[in-house]
Amino acid sequence: MKKMHILARAVITQNNRILLARQKGNDNTFLPGGHLEIGESLLQTLKRELHEETSLDVNIRNYLGVVEAKWVNGDIEHFEINHLFKCHLQNHKGRGRIISSEQHLKFLWVRMDDLDNHNLLPKSLRSMIKNYRKRQFTWWASELS
Repeated sequence: MKKMHILARAVITQNNRILLARQKGNDNTFLPGGHLEIGESLLQTLKRELHEETSLDVNIRNYLGVVEAKWVNGDIEHFEINHLFKCHLQNHKGRGRIISSEQHLKFLWVRMDDLDNHNLLPKSLRSMIKNYRKRQFTWWASELS
């Protein structure tokens, strides 16, 4: 069986750190955001998901690009398309702790050169984020063979 996921993800940085999410009980992290619902735009998805997850509002600055990935869980092969947006949290200052509004999630600020130690997925995001400030073009990566 195969399953498709279309996601809107936020790249939120402050002081050479990036905001990541971790599902409790898992060892990997991911960018905040989530699944597109039918009839919703990517921007609506991102604003809704971040508000649901953090109770904070977000300013979406610009589109950064897309990362395609896949993984297998049991007998289900999952495919995902992650649309990435540069964002800024409203009403939040500095690297202060972000409290999750959802019990299964935890948020953490991670140094951009420490993404391997936090097992950021999709893996191709690690090098993109490490070189974030140098990038002057749209991101695109595919982990599909």
